[in-house]
Amino acid sequence: MALFLIGILIAAAIAVPIVLVMLGGDDDTTAASSTTRPATTTSAGTSTSAGSSTTSPSTSTSTSSSTTSSSTTSSTTSSTTSSTTSTTAGALELDYTLAANYEEFELATGWLPDPWESPAQSGGPVEASYLGGGCRGWASAAPDFEVTYTGGDSSLRFYFIADNPTGDTTLIISDPTGEWVCGDDSYGTSHPTVDFLGTAPDGIYDVWIGSYTQGEAIAGTLYITELDENHP
Repeated sequence: MALFLIGILIAAAIAVPIVLVMLGGDDDTTAASSTTRPATTTSAGTSTSAGSSTTSPSTSTSTSSSTTSSSTTSSTTSSTTSSTTSTTAGALELDYTLAANYEEFELATGWLPDPWESPAQSGGPVEASYLGGGCRGWASAAPDFEVTYTGGDSSLRFYFIADNPTGDTTLIISDPTGEWVCGDDSYGTSHPTVDFLGTAPDGIYDVWIGSYTQGEAIAGTLYITELDENHP
């Protein structure tokens, strides 16, 4: 009986170390498996393995978006520049500082022969209606005549008679005071007249002869007189 008990104790002493060794080996394997599992990252709800090129597509998309934005901005800037640099030519105006087309001369009161006269023709690229006050007709930018009048003690009259009786013209005059005075049909005709009644001021009178139709040139004669009986 004693020998039997000793045998059981010996057998137990041998079995316990073996069981402990087997249990320790299982723990090490589980840890290794855990550390070697690939880590994962999440991008836009998609799970991918770490080390894959998830960042590269994202960068590519960002670059493409940036390029599109840059292209749009460039196109907008180009359109704005084109709009800004596109200009419209300003309207022409009558300019009394320009040299006269026909004559620049002087008249003193009482001149002879009266009326003074000179051939001329109407027309030009400037539409005189912008002056207001009933001014109208197409004329040149420069005056057709510039007369310096002195010693005035009477009225002064300007009129134009076309060679063709059906020719319809106008007169536009810048007087010595800087006022614009215009004339149209007068004395029952299509010929224009401008009168400075009473005592006409001394100074420079710039005279334009206008046509009613753009591009039309009507030949005729300009007259200047101090005598009331002279008119179209």
